[in-house]
Amino acid sequence: MIDSKLNDILNSYDCNDSSYIISDYIKKNMKKIPALSIGEVAKSCFVSKGQISKFVKKLGYESYPDFKDACIDYLEAQIQKPEYFISEYDLKKNVKRFTFQYIEMMQSLVLNMDYETLNQLITNIFNSRGICLFAQGEARAICQILQIELGNLGIPISINNTDFSRNFYYHEDVMILIISINGRSFEFNKSVIRKILNMTNETWVITCNRELSFPKKKYVVSTTKSDLNEFAMRFVIDIIIAGVKEMSAQQGNPKIKENKSF
Repeated sequence: MIDSKLNDILNSYDCNDSSYIISDYIKKNMKKIPALSIGEVAKSCFVSKGQISKFVKKLGYESYPDFKDACIDYLEAQIQKPEYFISEYDLKKNVKRFTFQYIEMMQSLVLNMDYETLNQLITNIFNSRGICLFAQGEARAICQILQIELGNLGIPISINNTDFSRNFYYHEDVMILIISINGRSFEFNKSVIRKILNMTNETWVITCNRELSFPKKKYVVSTTKSDLNEFAMRFVIDIIIAGVKEMSAQQGNPKIKENKSF
């Protein structure tokens, strides 16, 4: 989503760069953007309208109106985000309520887990030459966990930027792994998904959205309470990491010995 794209720029550009200045302004004024013209944004950022046009194209949008639509989609998604605590409850009561729901979700998740497909995914990750990760929003943090944990096992991991515009050399044994907690990446970035699907590499998606249509390989995190999808996804990712570690231990960690790379 757009917040991930803005964060990528804020984390990698100098604070005096125009792209940083524009990103910072948009991040701080996201709620206002749908009502602002390109000229108003340019004036606020002390840049030209042409620089704003180049900036939104850098983010992967065809035009400023397309960019504004993405801002609206992001704001609507934030409104729909669940509230885990109830304002009328004190902290202790909220924690008890949340814990009960969490335990109930975990029990259901374990009972309904597709172990056969999950084991196939773990095996394919271990046997891959490397992993290219794609995710947005909250799922970006999950990618960073995978990059650290699997990287320690000698499995090369790259996290592609949010518009998937960075060019990598993909060896045929490199797996592309998409993490989309609720499937919104497929709604907001259809062009990116088409670009990924056109690649010949083995491609998986991990999602809590069982209705998500995906022509390649898919693992569905079976949840009964959508409000806790993010927690369910984190648990499954931890299981995947543990599974790959176990395979690595059984085989004497050949990945590190081989020191494979992209």
